[in-house]
Amino acid sequence: MLPVAWALLAISAVGSFIAVAAYWLDVQDRPDFSFRSKVAWSLGTLLFPVMIPVYAFAGGPGWPRSLRIAAFLPIVALALIAGFVTGFFK
Repeated sequence: MLPVAWALLAISAVGSFIAVAAYWLDVQDRPDFSFRSKVAWSLGTLLFPVMIPVYAFAGGPGWPRSLRIAAFLPIVALALIAGFVTGFFK
């Protein structure tokens, strides 16, 4: 179980970086956002496990299905890290 969990953690951690980059670049590229809203959505990267799925589904960016699924990778990575810290994976 441990090698599978480590592999999932590695994949979800790399995918999380890609999701954060896609989120931030998409926010900066939207012409319908004012400067204030771009700054506000960009500050959402501080709360990335929550804000990326919210933006992907409710923000209206029109992301493809693969990016919408990847929006949940930060949550998966944090859950796996919590599992390692608490000793769930042995």
